[in-house]
Amino acid sequence: MHKLWIMRHGQAQSMASTDELRPLTDQGRQQVSINAQLISNEHFTHVFVSPYLRAQQTWEVLQSQGVRTQRCITVDWITPDVPTAPALDELLSLDGDQLNILLVCHQTFAGRLATHLCDGSTRGRHVETAAIVSIQAEVFAGQCGMLKGILSSY
Repeated sequence: MHKLWIMRHGQAQSMASTDELRPLTDQGRQQVSINAQLISNEHFTHVFVSPYLRAQQTWEVLQSQGVRTQRCITVDWITPDVPTAPALDELLSLDGDQLNILLVCHQTFAGRLATHLCDGSTRGRHVETAAIVSIQAEVFAGQCGMLKGILSSY
């Protein structure tokens, strides 16, 4: 059984020269720092991080709080407006019997992927800033995941 953790970045500033450059606010950093405790005991085989600044900063805070991985990769298939199919293709291509994967991404993508995996729909659910969706699955495909919870301590 595989574990998939989908974390939305912490609260970001509302204005920047481009959406990709919106940084975390102080509150956003605090949200991530608090929620990092919820996954600090996990041993991640892979972490995939959106290239957007707020997601990169979220991963930096997670690391500073002791979250570790065997392999971290910045990928563009978890940015806000991409469809879920490329993510599922990438997850399906990973080798291993008991993968433990963390995605650090954005609201629209996080909600759509969680819903697709658990319900088969891509309509999307709301995921609060810095919240972590926990899913278990034998295979990363529509309706093959079991929602274990949406975690947040703040």
